[in-house]
Amino acid sequence: MARPPPVRDPRYRPYRVAVIAVYLVVVSTFCLLVTASVARSVRTMSPRREPVRTATLAPEACVERASVLLDELEGRRRALTGITPASRADTSWMSFRVEWLERVRQAERSCGVDLPERKELAELFDQLEHLEDLYTTSAVQYAGEIGPALDRFHRMVAQTRGGR
Repeated sequence: MARPPPVRDPRYRPYRVAVIAVYLVVVSTFCLLVTASVARSVRTMSPRREPVRTATLAPEACVERASVLLDELEGRRRALTGITPASRADTSWMSFRVEWLERVRQAERSCGVDLPERKELAELFDQLEHLEDLYTTSAVQYAGEIGPALDRFHRMVAQTRGGR
């Protein structure tokens, strides 16, 4: 036969309520701190897009600037495979990313991408930023998945060569 559930002593009810309240306060505080930290980190890693009133560059110069920014982005992506240890590629990419986004924001301001007559330039810069997002995902995956395996392989090669 099953035992009946233990009866909770009503004298201890205020203490149970206090323990639950303290627990909820601690958990809520922890969650708020984590949320604030993540929000601050995201704000730091993503430079703001400021509204533009006038364009200082011709559309052709803006297209050239976007092309240069893409070449810089592509060159850095290719260089990721040369970073040693490979598992730190994402750290290197993230520091580059913030600086690169600052240059993109500066180019957007100079090109007046918010102006209605420059809608195509706005789409061009949006696509450039989309590519950067995809490259960031690739860098994180490379560092997290391929990087450790590649680093392990290099260590094994070094040990094998050293053991001869």
